[in-house]
Amino acid sequence: MKTLLRLSFAIALVAAPACATDGSANGSGGSTSGSGGSGSGGKSTGGNSGNGGTSGSGGATGSGGGATGGTSGNGGSGENAASGGNTGSGGNGGTGGAGSDGGSGGNGGTGGSGGSSGNSGSTGNGGTSANGGSSASGGIGGNGGSSASGGATGSGGKSTGGVSGGGAAGNVGGGTGSGGSGSGGTATGGSGGTGGSTGACSTSEDACPATKGGVTVNCKKRFMYGVNYAWSSFAGDFGGIPSWSQKGVAADKAARATDLTDMKNNGVDVVRWWMFPDLGGDGIHLDSSKTPSGIGSTVVDDLNAALDIAAQLDIHIKLTLFSFDSFWNDFTDSGITFPSLQPIAIDATKRAALIKNVVIPIAQAVEASPNKDRMVAWDVINEPEWSITGSDPYGDQAFDPSTGGSNNKTMATVTFAQMETFVKDIVTALHGASSAQVTVGSAAVKWAKAWSQVGLDFYDFHWYGWVDQYFPHTKTPTDYKVDDKPVVVGEFPLNPSSDTTGQSFGGITYGKLVDDFLAAGYAGTQGWAFSDTSAAFSWANAKSNVKSWASAHTCYTHY
Repeated sequence: MKTLLRLSFAIALVAAPACATDGSANGSGGSTSGSGGSGSGGKSTGGNSGNGGTSGSGGATGSGGGATGGTSGNGGSGENAASGGNTGSGGNGGTGGAGSDGGSGGNGGTGGSGGSSGNSGSTGNGGTSANGGSSASGGIGGNGGSSASGGATGSGGKSTGGVSGGGAAGNVGGGTGSGGSGSGGTATGGSGGTGGSTGACSTSEDACPATKGGVTVNCKKRFMYGVNYAWSSFAGDFGGIPSWSQKGVAADKAARATDLTDMKNNGVDVVRWWMFPDLGGDGIHLDSSKTPSGIGSTVVDDLNAALDIAAQLDIHIKLTLFSFDSFWNDFTDSGITFPSLQPIAIDATKRAALIKNVVIPIAQAVEASPNKDRMVAWDVINEPEWSITGSDPYGDQAFDPSTGGSNNKTMATVTFAQMETFVKDIVTALHGASSAQVTVGSAAVKWAKAWSQVGLDFYDFHWYGWVDQYFPHTKTPTDYKVDDKPVVVGEFPLNPSSDTTGQSFGGITYGKLVDDFLAAGYAGTQGWAFSDTSAAFSWANAKSNVKSWASAHTCYTHY
């Protein structure tokens, strides 16, 4: 959604959670004339592509003879590659047959490290190297999933060290390639052999892949199906808002579990959940210079509670860190001052402090959780376009930032270059500290290329009537030139026939709209929103339709 209104404190305590909309719930932001216009977006979420792991070194060459130890495999850099899986041992020096005049048996190779440990597969042995000449090194185990065994030592012939397999290209936790089978002892010690081919997720690991678009997580390609929560307490679910007596997830776990159970029972697998859409809660602490100094005392407990609920219900979570809403200039509401994120985003020192003291500790807390597999993606920021002036250098339409909101708020705008730097720095930090994928919840496909250079693992666009009027949802990602990565629709109206912000959604049903997205090759959908009660977005009115669609597509809508 383009804008969000925080209910006043009094209303929040008496009537409803602090989570209304600023203006209309859908918002019709800006002009819709010309070639696309601007309007209210929605919200989105995504995922993160971890690095394929550090590429391993080839291992030490064996002594005696001229054997080479095999070249190191590339870690892989696929769009959904995650950190490497359990590292395979490079190979233990063994006996492979009788050596002749080749000298003493060489070292079996240095056990390689296959990158950061992921969730995939068990560690295999690298194979034993033959003696009778210099045994070639087994190579470093490549990253990417369950390590394949390097091959049993044979008899006779040349000892082949094997090339360590590259980690799965384009998949989370893909299996590393086999190191190659070594034959035992000729006098020359054997020439360095070439091992197995680069590993990848095998088809046997995914019995039910999405037939068209999908996002691959832990070797499962799924249509990322779900709903936006997006909050129980706006900016209070992770850290709470003590001044308003609003509790975080851990302190009010039963209520959050009830909400998520309702989503689960109606076919939802992926829940998009906002963390810090503004800085008014206790989630992020600032020092006297308004530099981020740490996270609130309950944030880690709140994260663990959310992941625990998800594990109990067998659903998954996308966490949206920030929103354009946090770029309003400082304002006060019901006794609380809300600092702007804008000065932090554009100042290198303050931005680095945000990453060091907030983003990385949060990512590390998720990574340390026994339920980290419930976390499928990070969404860096919701609809950043509404706080950007000017244009991007990639040929998209000019931005049309919000100008004002309730409580006399005014937008502290940034240039595209400033926002791109902010987003890219956080994407890089998340990839370094987390195995989950990373995306940005873009307001509309009219800015299709804006986030193409920040290292995302998949794109995420929001699609309301005002968007569809000029950018039809029936066109494919290829038509919009964003087919280099999966494309998720992170927000759209749960009751599209009631969306009056545009023309094309008139009369269309939820099921038909999601069918259209699936047929066009999009990789998932999350409707807006569980916490919204207005006609076009009401969960109560839509949840039976959400369930019906999931029931008709059960095979590939759950990770």
